[in-house]
Amino acid sequence: MVIAKREAALKSRLVQTIKLRLPSFVLFRHEDVRTAGIPDISLTGNKFDSWWECKHGTPNFPSTHLQELRMKQLAVQGFARYVIWMEEADGSLKRTLIVEPKHLYDLTPEYECNGFSIEFVVEYMKQVHR
Repeated sequence: MVIAKREAALKSRLVQTIKLRLPSFVLFRHEDVRTAGIPDISLTGNKFDSWWECKHGTPNFPSTHLQELRMKQLAVQGFARYVIWMEEADGSLKRTLIVEPKHLYDLTPEYECNGFSIEFVVEYMKQVHR
């Protein structure tokens, strides 16, 4: 059994939850094919900017060299993280990972929780914007 990618649906739920839980923050989705390399979401709040690239790993996920380069540059000069909703190919072992760009390949999470948790991600976003 092969699990269908649900990245778009998960990302939409994330954006809606950010809007509800962090209404004073400025959120942009950057998903234009003409802007290759720009992370999916930028968030500004409490005079702090953050960049977020979302992936749904089943357990693999696509990533381009330019995207990885930009995420690393943003992490060095500011704040950038991957949000990875990870599961095995059979749909088991669902986890939500927050990963620094330098750990994209070894998938060593900075923070993680069991299951696909949008609330976990938004709470983390809120904490980094304090």
